[in-house]
Amino acid sequence: MPTSISFLVDENLPLDVAVALRDAGHDVLYVREGEYRGASDEVLWDLAAIQRRILITRDLDFPLRRSPAPAGVILLRVPDTYRRSQIGEVVRNLLAAHDLDQMLGAVTVVRPGYTPRARPIKG
Repeated sequence: MPTSISFLVDENLPLDVAVALRDAGHDVLYVREGEYRGASDEVLWDLAAIQRRILITRDLDFPLRRSPAPAGVILLRVPDTYRRSQIGEVVRNLLAAHDLDQMLGAVTVVRPGYTPRARPIKG
């Protein structure tokens, strides 16, 4: 069984993403469900870093050079025309086909139809 990883799912992603991660046995903090709804990118970055979570988002404005860093960042690059169920399916496919441990300490860009690309968060 794969290792359970902690995630922070940004509010710019649908509930389907949080559900896909939870269904796979991962610990998920979904921003829309709690007190951090509407929080700044800096607050969410710091929260993910303190709690050692992988931050998953569509947002290109996160402060990637800020320390401390989260356990990792997954940047979902899906077309704006994608429905929430399609975005959830992209995450389910990622979980089925890739070792998430390789995404620790990295910024990983995930796009439908492409192999995810991971690069160190800092550097």
